[in-house]
Amino acid sequence: SDPIVEIPGLVLLSNCSDICTGCVRDLSQGKIPSDSLANGLWIGEIPPQLKDLSWTEKMLISRVKHNICILKVHVSGMSKMKANIVSHSSPMPKIYSVLSPAREDLDEVLAFMYIGPNVPTHKEFKCTPMLVCQNKVKEALKWLKLNHSDYTNLDISYSNLEEYPEDEPPVIINHTQSMALNKDSESTAVNDSEEDDGVEQGDCPFVVHGLTRTNLNRLAGLRPYEITACAV
Repeated sequence: SDPIVEIPGLVLLSNCSDICTGCVRDLSQGKIPSDSLANGLWIGEIPPQLKDLSWTEKMLISRVKHNICILKVHVSGMSKMKANIVSHSSPMPKIYSVLSPAREDLDEVLAFMYIGPNVPTHKEFKCTPMLVCQNKVKEALKWLKLNHSDYTNLDISYSNLEEYPEDEPPVIINHTQSMALNKDSESTAVNDSEEDDGVEQGDCPFVVHGLTRTNLNRLAGLRPYEITACAV
């Protein structure tokens, strides 16, 4: 394969025609926007092998596991589905020399909670970001090993990858039966007249929440599973 080299000078993203308000504010003050390509954040066009990966698939190709994640899917009695992910730092980040990790290792960094009136089936699982396509993970790891300097000495374990099912989540499913609405009253707009949030079909929308340093300082002294409980 070709050697990995840095691209000298500025790189322009030809298909980018929009600018966010934060960048406009920085430019009006004569500053280089902190999140701009000109500030050294160019990583290149995202290759097809790394596009459209699910949340779980991204975890399987990550060499460093520094967060513990809890994904909660809430299906209301009206069959509308939404999800959110809570993430907090792990006290002992782990660096993998072999990917994908063994299936049992994933339980240490990922948990799945399903709240709804019925036990989830393959139909519901297909709408969540929990499923794994073995071929997509394999192609992503092969591309990273050839093109990313941090993956050059990585060993790809196809036997580990074959342990992951493709029609259900690869971790323990914690199901809670509930007919309740899934709308959060504290975050609902005054003019929001919908009884429930989410979708009845298609990919389930989800948001990611994280515990900040302030939160973690306040929770200092708690064990990892206690911090997880507070996050949920």
